[in-house]
Amino acid sequence: MDYESWTKEALIERLRRLEQSENQQQPAEKLAEEHRSKKRRNTEFDFSRFPQRKIALKFSYFGWPYHGLARQGNALGSEDKRHIEEQYPTVEGELFRALAHCKLIESEATCGYSRCGRTDRGVSSFGQVVALYVRSSGKYVDSDDDVALLGTVTQSAQNDGRRVLLPSAERELPYVSMLNKSLPSEIRVLAWSPVAEDFDARFSCKARFYRYFFSEAGLDIAAMRNAAVRYKGTHDFRNFCRLDPAKQISNFERTVLDVDITGVPRSVEFIGDGSHAEGRWWQLELRGTAFLWHQVRCMMAILFLVGQHLETPDIVDRLMDVATLDGKPEYEMASDLPLVLADCTFDEKDVSWIYVRDGSRDYGNMTVLDRSILREWGQISTRAVVAGALLQTLRSTQIPATDDVSEGRATASWADCRERLANSELPGGAFSRLGGGTVKHVRKYVPILNRKRAEPVDVRNRAWLERKGASRNKRRHEEAGDKEEA
Repeated sequence: MDYESWTKEALIERLRRLEQSENQQQPAEKLAEEHRSKKRRNTEFDFSRFPQRKIALKFSYFGWPYHGLARQGNALGSEDKRHIEEQYPTVEGELFRALAHCKLIESEATCGYSRCGRTDRGVSSFGQVVALYVRSSGKYVDSDDDVALLGTVTQSAQNDGRRVLLPSAERELPYVSMLNKSLPSEIRVLAWSPVAEDFDARFSCKARFYRYFFSEAGLDIAAMRNAAVRYKGTHDFRNFCRLDPAKQISNFERTVLDVDITGVPRSVEFIGDGSHAEGRWWQLELRGTAFLWHQVRCMMAILFLVGQHLETPDIVDRLMDVATLDGKPEYEMASDLPLVLADCTFDEKDVSWIYVRDGSRDYGNMTVLDRSILREWGQISTRAVVAGALLQTLRSTQIPATDDVSEGRATASWADCRERLANSELPGGAFSRLGGGTVKHVRKYVPILNRKRAEPVDVRNRAWLERKGASRNKRRHEEAGDKEEA
C-alpha cells in the first residue's frame, strides 16, 4: 500500500483503526492462551492419585558406552547435574530418565532408591539389582468392603500411612516392558520382584558374583590357577584395591567364597577352529560377600603377571601379608572391558523374580529381550569377525623367510615367522598383558615387591583428615575476616 500519497489526517485515521482492531483481538488471544495453559495443567500427571509399591529390578547393561553405573547426583532435579550427566552418561542416569518418562517415579529424592553393586566405568553387568518405590496399578482402600479378592493390603509411610490394595503380579503394571521401551539398547531390564519395606538392594545381598573374560594368548593358565586359589577365604585386601582417603576406610578384610578359572563354555572363533591360543577363552569366576573399590581388577592384574611368568604364584601371599607389606606397591589395574558383575544373590524369601506375566504363559517379554540382545550381539560379533578376517589375511601374507623358518624356501607366512619369534627371547623388555586386548611394552620389568610403595593406609587417612581440617580452618578464618570488614 502506497502510504506516501496519504494525507496526515488519513494516516492518523488508519492508525486508530489498527489500534481498535488489536484491542479487539487481544482478549480473544488471551482467552485462547489461558485455555491452552489450563489444558496443559489438566494433562500433567497427578502422582497423588496412585499408590506406590516397593520393588526390585534386575537389569543388564554393556558398560563400555557409560562412565560407570552411579549417576551424577540428582540429574532429574538439578540443571548442573543434568549437564554433567549429558557429558558423562551413566547407567543410572539412563535408568532414572526411563523411570521418569514412564511416570513410575515423581523424583529421585523420594523413591527410596538403593543399588546392589556399584560398577565403574566400562564394567558390564548381567544381573545388577536396584530397589525403589514405583507407581502401582493398585488402589487406595478406605474400608474392608473395598478390598477385592485378589491382591494384598499394605500400609507404609511412602503412601502417607494410607491402606493400599496391591494387585497380584499378573495384574500389576508391566514394569519390564515399560522401561525397556524407554531405555537405550545397551541397557535391558530383565525382571522385577515385589520386596518388603525394609529390603535394601545393597545390604540384603548375600553374595556378588563377578566374571572376568580373557584370552589364553601368552598366559600360563595353570600358574594363574595356582595363584587364584590363594584369594579364597577372608583376607586383608588393602594391596588389591584403590584407596580413597575421603572414605576413611580402616577395615580391608573381605571374604572370597569361591574362586576358579574355567574355560568359556563355547570357544570364540578367532582364527581357524580355536586351536590357536587367541581363540581359547577363559574366565575368572569370583564370588564374595563384598568387594573393595577396583578389587577385582587389581586381583586380575596380579594374575596376569603370574600368567606371563613375570611373578610367581606366591606373590598373592606376599601382598596379603600386610604386616610386612603395609604400603601397596605401584602396579596397573587390569582392563575394565572384560569385567562383568554376573549376578547378585539374595534369600529366596526376599525376592521372587518375575520374568514373564500371566502365570508363565505370556512369553512376549522374553521374546523381545532375546531379539534385542541378539541384535547387540550381532553388531559386536560382526566387528570381531571383520577384525579376525583381517588378522587372518595378515598372518597368511608371505614375507622373506629367515634361516630358522625358511627350510629352503625364499618366503614364509607371517604366522610361521611370528610363532618362531614368540618362542624366542626378545631383547628390550617385556609385554605386559592387562586384558581386554590391552598390551603394554615394559622396557625393564621391575618385580612387584621392588617397586615404589604407597604410604600405609592409616598415614594416608590421617593426612587427608589433616588437609580437610586445615581447609576448614582456612575457610572459617576467611569468613571471620569478611565479617570484620563488613
